[in-house]
Amino acid sequence: MTAAPAPTSPWRSGRWLFAAVWLLFMGYPIAGIITADARWLMKALALAIIAVFVVVYLLLCVYSMFDCDPRSAPARNAAIALLAVLMIGLMPLLRADAFSLAPFVMAAVAFAAPWRVGYSLAGVAAVLVSAVVVPELFGWELDSGFLIVLLVVGITMGFSRVMRDGERDRELAAERQRELNGQLAVVAERERVARDVHDILGHSLTVISVKSELAGRLVDLDPARAKQEMAELNALARQALAEVRSTVGNLRAPELPSVVAAAEIALTAAEIDADLPDPDAYDGPHAALFAWVLRESVTNVVRHSGATRCVVTLTDHSLTVADNGHGSPLLTFGNGLRGLAERVDAGGGRLTVDSDATGTTVTASVDEGR
Repeated sequence: MTAAPAPTSPWRSGRWLFAAVWLLFMGYPIAGIITADARWLMKALALAIIAVFVVVYLLLCVYSMFDCDPRSAPARNAAIALLAVLMIGLMPLLRADAFSLAPFVMAAVAFAAPWRVGYSLAGVAAVLVSAVVVPELFGWELDSGFLIVLLVVGITMGFSRVMRDGERDRELAAERQRELNGQLAVVAERERVARDVHDILGHSLTVISVKSELAGRLVDLDPARAKQEMAELNALARQALAEVRSTVGNLRAPELPSVVAAAEIALTAAEIDADLPDPDAYDGPHAALFAWVLRESVTNVVRHSGATRCVVTLTDHSLTVADNGHGSPLLTFGNGLRGLAERVDAGGGRLTVDSDATGTTVTASVDEGR
């Protein structure tokens, strides 16, 4: 299904908070600048550098943290380089204390750098090494306790990056498995249709061929028998045509029990708690229409909602699919929802979609008189 809720604002996603929380430690370099033995102009310049650092780091967290889009790689690399340059720019005033900005740089390298995990870990290690080597080269005193803190932060960042990439790989593998299962289901359905068509037409056409030859031989010998065979031939042809139409109709109109079963499989595979009705208990007249709505709605829940629970409610004249995902009041009808709304409208019903931050609810209802 192509329709989806409007993308969540990066400021509302919350993922960037994991790295932005380190801004709490920005108080250390700010205190160092204020208490430094330097002219006020130097302090003002250093505070301006801190302000630029915070803005760049925060924007990097909001718009690039956990970003995998290769098109944003140059901007992310430039932002990380700028953070490193700003940290170096504070060294004339803060000296070794300038490395109090190192945790922010390591967080940016670990989670915003468009590099493979090995290169990101090497970047984190490079920041740690520089925190030891640079003070030694310039004769600056560096607190050993601060080095321990940097080491702990670096190890934490490294493990977090490895775990994040591992989770992403598992998600990609699960997505590929779902796609493979879908392809296998299509192949199985094609084979089933091929068998059905073969069984229907193979048998019917064989009998039609035999009866037509028999009728041809009986035209002169037994006209009454020939007429009977031709009548049976006509009835057999009509029956075969009806069976073919039924087979094709089953392809176009999904059956509610099979759709409910498929929905349970899809939701479970996506780790979404499913609360589904018993389709065999439904005796209303809109099973085919509700099957369409359920299939399309569940597809949208699995692909786009980010939900952990999906509840489907079925009555004789309505179907409701509700999830607790990240909905949006700005949701618009794309091709999928628009086509589904047209299908429901053609069936004498109405499709409504209610979406907000607590989730999305899709309801298809048909007047009881229809």
